[in-house]
Amino acid sequence: MRFNASQLQKILDENVNDYGANKLIEFVFNSLMKLERQAFMAENKSSNNKGNGYRSRCFSSLSGKIQFKIPRDRFGQFYPFILEILKKQEQEVRELAFQLYAKGLSTKDIENVFANVFGTNYKKSTISNISQEFKELLTNWRNRPLEKNYPIIMIDAIHSKLRRLDSVETEAFCVVIGVREDKSRDILALENIPTESAAGWEFLFNRLKSRGLQTTKLVVADGLVGLENVVSKVFKNAKFQKCVTHFKRSLLAKVRNSDKSEISDDLKEIFCVGQERYTKEIALKNLDNFAKKWGDKYRFTKKLLNRDDVVYYFTFLEFDHRIQRLIYTTNWIENLNKQFRKVLKIRNSMPSDESVLLLLSKVAMDKVDKYLNYPIYQFKFDKILFPES
Repeated sequence: MRFNASQLQKILDENVNDYGANKLIEFVFNSLMKLERQAFMAENKSSNNKGNGYRSRCFSSLSGKIQFKIPRDRFGQFYPFILEILKKQEQEVRELAFQLYAKGLSTKDIENVFANVFGTNYKKSTISNISQEFKELLTNWRNRPLEKNYPIIMIDAIHSKLRRLDSVETEAFCVVIGVREDKSRDILALENIPTESAAGWEFLFNRLKSRGLQTTKLVVADGLVGLENVVSKVFKNAKFQKCVTHFKRSLLAKVRNSDKSEISDDLKEIFCVGQERYTKEIALKNLDNFAKKWGDKYRFTKKLLNRDDVVYYFTFLEFDHRIQRLIYTTNWIENLNKQFRKVLKIRNSMPSDESVLLLLSKVAMDKVDKYLNYPIYQFKFDKILFPES
């Protein structure tokens, strides 16, 4: 008996329920795999290969478990195309678990989501294995070997509330972005150092060296006291740039609202970027004029001239004017930290430092894959950081 398309559709509509849908999928897939083996054997007649029965394999779907009979051949050369589709489905389930974790859900939350969506088809042990696989992937990524030379590295920290035993405190998680010799960027490190300090950064720099990094030509960081000494100690001959954005933000926080606009304009003149004829000497002279202008009203501005570290805010002027805007702040890390905060703010506090690192690592890996792997065009103009450009 033969049915036309509309008759077959009517039969299916009237008779296929959740259970029947699974049985129908089994029948169809098993038949397709059998036909696929027949075609494979027909194409390989001269090899004396033959069919060798079936092996069973169970897959999970939204409506329950599906049992397939997978055809085998004597020489183990046949592999049904349909299995690739099913394999892709399993990979997508794993990726779903990874993405849920990256959005701030705990492994327990993910278990609950999977239980609601898939019912009993994914056991807790299965979800636990997926979560463990996820943790190993991210841990291995954080500890991966590094290249020997990164012409530029930028460092900063993001802070998160963290529970240790019975208390919750805000702790620092240090972030390092590096620019490769091919002018693309990479996130080199994510480390928990509860209280950000120069000594903590020295430890982290040495951790980078243990993973393969040997040299860098420029380190860009915030205004943390003593950091310039650590940089010169760990990375011989590397130049140090203190973040101008942090400096401006700190200074403007100390003045009256009525003066902020004018002071902000003055700071733009001091930290002028992208001008070929603007030099460090001119910048320091402008800073001197700024201190004289505002010194009577804000005494701390006069002290700027006596600070030993003030020169490090103008290191960017030693490089080609076309890349200065890229290296005078840690804005790249600031932008990354915004993505980190989006996932951290879901929770009032994280249960452990490892949970924070796993969460940040997933966001960081996605960021590298989507945005950071492309070379920065402007770096080709600078022959100090990139002599082979």
